[in-house]
Amino acid sequence: VANMTWMYTELRGSDEVTTKIPNASLMGQSVANLSRMTKCQVSQKLRFEYKDAEKLPRVMDAIKERIRRDCGEHLITDGSRPFRVVWTDLSEDHLAVSLDCRFDLPPIGDAYCNNRQKVIVAIAQAVKECGV
Repeated sequence: VANMTWMYTELRGSDEVTTKIPNASLMGQSVANLSRMTKCQVSQKLRFEYKDAEKLPRVMDAIKERIRRDCGEHLITDGSRPFRVVWTDLSEDHLAVSLDCRFDLPPIGDAYCNNRQKVIVAIAQAVKECGV
């Protein structure tokens, strides 16, 4: 929120563009101010071929361990937030695995983007190490 008046609210996006929104439009709406949030989430949906089904438990463990090792500085693992890599679906053409982890970082800015990239690289490396 860049500015609030009686008639409108100015919101500044992550791209630095400011948008004026009439307050009547905001009434009854939920608005999140990401710049005030202190924790972020990284979630990914991963797809695997059925031929790799036997490898999935090892792959999921390797992903968690790699994220702990490579992204652990801000990773929340005290049980207060989710840190999971779980098999979530058997689709017609693939097996689905969901990743959900939280970090003590605001969900905006370079630190968030760099951390998200670290998580994605950790996933790729763990999958490769498991031969999938």
